[in-house]
Amino acid sequence: MKKNMNNIISWVCTGFILSIFIVSCSSMDDYKDFTKGGEISYTGKIDSVTVFSGDERVLIEGLFMSDPKIANCRIYWNNDHDSLNIPVIRTEGIDTLKKFIPLPENLYNFKIYTYDALGNKSVAVYATGRSYGTSYKASINNRLIISAIADANNDVTVGWRDIDKTLGAFATDVSYMDNANKQQKVRVDIDVSTSVLKNYKKGTTFSYQTLYRPDTLCIDTFHTVAQTHSTAFKIDKSTWIATADTYELTGQMPNGGPPSFTIDDDPNTYWHTAHTTGTTPYPHWLAYDMGKEVAVDVVELTSRYNYINADFKDFLIEGRNSLDEEWTSYGSYTLPDILGPQQFLIPDSPKMRYVRIYMLNGGSPPHSHLAEFSVYGNYVN
Repeated sequence: MKKNMNNIISWVCTGFILSIFIVSCSSMDDYKDFTKGGEISYTGKIDSVTVFSGDERVLIEGLFMSDPKIANCRIYWNNDHDSLNIPVIRTEGIDTLKKFIPLPENLYNFKIYTYDALGNKSVAVYATGRSYGTSYKASINNRLIISAIADANNDVTVGWRDIDKTLGAFATDVSYMDNANKQQKVRVDIDVSTSVLKNYKKGTTFSYQTLYRPDTLCIDTFHTVAQTHSTAFKIDKSTWIATADTYELTGQMPNGGPPSFTIDDDPNTYWHTAHTTGTTPYPHWLAYDMGKEVAVDVVELTSRYNYINADFKDFLIEGRNSLDEEWTSYGSYTLPDILGPQQFLIPDSPKMRYVRIYMLNGGSPPHSHLAEFSVYGNYVN
C-alpha cells in the first residue's frame, strides 16, 4: 500500500514538472515571435516641454538631457495630420529645442517623439498650447479716458477709467509732442488711474493704445488700434462777460459783489447775491459769454474760502451758442464743501459760446456766492 502511494506521488510530481516545462517552452516561443526583429530599443524622450502662445504662432521649447543618440525630433499636431521634423545635434551636455511654428488661431495638442539614427523612437511626450489671431484681436479695446487737462505749466494730467483685465490688458502707451517739438512716449500701467504728460505742446493731440498679453506664456504683445485725444486747456477769461440773476452792490465790497469777480483769477474776491436791498430765493445763476465757441471738457469752480459750507450745493451746467437759443443742460452736479478749485467733467465735450451755472439750493438760503469760475477745453475752429 505504501509503495503504491509513493508511485502516485511520483507520477503527480513528474506531471507537474512536465507541465511547467511545456508552458515555459510555449512562453519562450511567444517571446521569440515577439522579438523576431531584435529587442525593442527606445530613444530617450524630450524633457521639460513648454508651449508658448503667440500671434498666429507658437514656440515649443524642451530639453534633450539623457540620450546622446538622439538624431532628430518630430512634432505632430492636428491629430497627426501635420508634423514637423527637426534635426538634433547632440553635445556632451544638455541641449535645447526651441522651435517657432506658424499656426492659425486655435488650441493645439502636440505629440513629440525623438529618434536615433536607426529610426528607434521614444515614447510620446504630450503638450498643449494656443495660437491667438483675428478673433482675439477683435475682442480687445482701448482703455477709456476720463479727462486730459493741462495746468499752467503745460503738464497734462490724464485720468483713466478702469478696464477689464481678464483679456490680458497690462499697460497703455501714450505718444505726444512736447514744447521742444520732440515726440515723447509714456507707458501707463493698467492699475494706474492718472498719468502726467510733461511739457505738453499746446494745440496738439496725443495718441494712445492699450497693450495686451492674453496669458502668462505668451511671447507676443497685442495692441489696440491707436486713437487720438485732445487736451483741455484753460480758456482765457480776459474778454469774457459775466452776468447773474442777482448780486450785492455794496454790502460785500471791496472783495465781494459783482459776477465779474468770478473771472478775475483771484480766489480772494467773489460774487455774492443781493442782500442789503432785498433778497432773491433760489434758484440762482451765473452766466458767461466766452466770446467764441468752445468745446468744453471741464468746468472749474472755487468756493469762497471762508464760507465753503454756505454756498450753493446742487447745480446744473448749461450751455448755448446764441442768445436766441434755449439753455441746454449738460448734467447735474453737487458742489462739495472743499477748499480750492474743484473740477466737473462734461461728457462728450459739447460746443458752446455761452455757459451757465444754474444753482438749485444751498447751505445758507437764500444767499449764494462763488469765488472763481473757469472752463477747460478748446476753441472751435
